[in-house]
Amino acid sequence: MKVKLLSAVLLASLTLPVLAQNTAGASAPNAVERVERDNAKIRHETRDMKHDKADVVKDRKELAVDRKERNADQRREDADIKKGDVKDAKKEEARREQENREISKDKREIKHDAADMNHDRAVRRHEMHRRNMDAAQVK
Repeated sequence: MKVKLLSAVLLASLTLPVLAQNTAGASAPNAVERVERDNAKIRHETRDMKHDKADVVKDRKELAVDRKERNADQRREDADIKKGDVKDAKKEEARREQENREISKDKREIKHDAADMNHDRAVRRHEMHRRNMDAAQVK
């Protein structure tokens, strides 16, 4: 009984390290695979960031259009007041105030998008650094 237990423990002590090496080597990617995976991820993030930047530029152009509309509403309101047409002036004022709210909302969104882009750039820089460290290990 003791011999069987002793032989089982001895066999287990010899085979476990070998099995552990085989499974650890198979599950951990080598440096080249990590670099390739990191490169693909960085390219994908760069592409996303370019799309986000284009969206921000588009939003800023739309904001400029909204500001022009607001200024036109202000001019119409001023013209109505000058003519003495208070009813139309109030309509123009309401329209202008709505444009101001939309402008403020758009400005907040643009600011939030810019902060997100800055964060994305920082993450990408970190990933590029990690990729470069992995690439230095490739021989």
